[in-house]
Amino acid sequence: MPVVRRTWRRLVHTYHRLCARDDAVTHGFTVPSGVWSCDRCREPHLELSSLLRHVRTEHP
Repeated sequence: MPVVRRTWRRLVHTYHRLCARDDAVTHGFTVPSGVWSCDRCREPHLELSSLLRHVRTEHP
């Protein structure tokens, strides 16, 4: 079962990284370019790499 959960988390993460902005635009939401926000604590980040580092270190 842990393999299924891990695979599902990876798929969700991939969706958020690759498709979420395009999906939001097609549904009429305005997504600012270059601003990322942590889902857990709402801390803003100007680069995706800093967001990923934050999630990896602050929310393991």
